[in-house]
Amino acid sequence: MDENRFEEEIEIVNTIANFIFSKMNIGTEWSELDILDDVNVSKHKIQELGVKISIHNPELTATILEIANSIYFCYNPLGRVPDFFDAVIRMGADRVKTLIFALMLFSFGKSPDARMRAAKSASISVLSKMIAEEMNLNDDTIRKVEAGGLLSQLGESVFMKARELEMPVSDSIIQKYKTFLATVIIDKLHLDPFLKKAVDLSIMEFDEKSFSLVGIIKLAETLTEDSFKKYGKLVLISPMPDKDNIVARTPGDTISRLFFALGIEEYLEIREDPTLKQREATTRQRKEAKVRNITPGGKTKDSGNNR
Repeated sequence: MDENRFEEEIEIVNTIANFIFSKMNIGTEWSELDILDDVNVSKHKIQELGVKISIHNPELTATILEIANSIYFCYNPLGRVPDFFDAVIRMGADRVKTLIFALMLFSFGKSPDARMRAAKSASISVLSKMIAEEMNLNDDTIRKVEAGGLLSQLGESVFMKARELEMPVSDSIIQKYKTFLATVIIDKLHLDPFLKKAVDLSIMEFDEKSFSLVGIIKLAETLTEDSFKKYGKLVLISPMPDKDNIVARTPGDTISRLFFALGIEEYLEIREDPTLKQREATTRQRKEAKVRNITPGGKTKDSGNNR
């Protein structure tokens, strides 16, 4: 490629990244989020940042707290997440910064294509998290995988968003530079360098005995793309919580809460499959209800109305 042409295309990528950031009103400067990476930062400083964001973008703050409460920590013994500080402490700095960027990107448009991209990113993220949890990985590792899943299609999503905002972007530029654009954004956000691997999911990776972290994200992406290709949404079979609290939390419930919090619930279908305990309870309740409707004479209570 001609060197001048290459430099021009790199300039286009950087211009798009800066343009997208300039369009995002997070209630403060992006650079102020860097205090979240300081292990010695005071609680007061984080609370000040949270107040500033909540004043200038209350919807963003409300969504972060809703996700923190309803998705990850509603069953946590520490109780509800009352404010931005607690969300940062429990979710981690990278997770919060990634979530802020993703939520702002999702909010840029309500077209079906934009909403589907948001739904795919959310699907890859939550499935990556669940796979990592099933592998009994530690919380820090799970955070990396979850954030990586959310950003796995970052480059293409940002290019498409720029196009929707009427910036001229060709298909060839998107395919050639989507990974590079994603790494530019990750650097601007000062996120974990691991995430640069997460945005380049060209092949499945394994460690010595199992999936690597990138392999987990690739598996989640493959499952997501397969479902969207077949159904146009994420379709899952899962038990769901019941009114008698026989089952209180399930994967299907977790995912449905996330999609609802993000406002993309139309891209999720949960096909309920009750657990054995739930089926036994339903059978027992039906038998008890039938007994209650039998009179001492052996007739049902409404049998006199059916002559």
